[in-house]
Amino acid sequence: MDKQIIIDKIERLTLVQKILILVLFLFFTVGGSWYFLFSSKIDELTKLKRNIAALEKAITKYRLLAAKLPHLEDQLKDRQKELILAKMLLPEDAQALERLLASFEKLGNEKRVEFILFQPGPEKIYEFYATRRVQLRLQGAFHNLIQYFDSLVRLERLVSLENLRLTPVKNNGATGESLLMADSSVLVYRALTPEEILDRKSKKK
Repeated sequence: MDKQIIIDKIERLTLVQKILILVLFLFFTVGGSWYFLFSSKIDELTKLKRNIAALEKAITKYRLLAAKLPHLEDQLKDRQKELILAKMLLPEDAQALERLLASFEKLGNEKRVEFILFQPGPEKIYEFYATRRVQLRLQGAFHNLIQYFDSLVRLERLVSLENLRLTPVKNNGATGESLLMADSSVLVYRALTPEEILDRKSKKK
């Protein structure tokens, strides 16, 4: 279409029509500019709002954890003290455990009880320690047996008396005391050496 014809048509338009065309032109120009320039910014703003909401949620979570931290630190200190105490009570290696078992018989001689059976079982290995169950059968006077088992569980090492059964046997002709047979099961513990702990960890892998 000829440019002059277009100009003539525009000149023949009323003032109101010219204003409407100008308004429409501005609307589409500004609208198009807004769409291309600002819509991407709105998307970014929406993403930022989502990120802010997620961060606020994370901050609330970590604030709650931080509030619990002093209590958890106190619990950790208590567990560390218990671990130190347990290590003091546990034989530090298999040789120390054997010496502990040997002390059972020595203690029996001191308390004047006779060993009928002394049978250590196989060792069971756990994460940081090992246990052995020892079957005992002893014979002696009632008060001697009681003193023996009382001294046994009071040893400096960790020893647990699992069960005890006393049955009458006979009278001691020399003293007139009644002799009893004591059947018991004792659990002894030892700490694993650092090498054993590392070996267990490597086997788990």
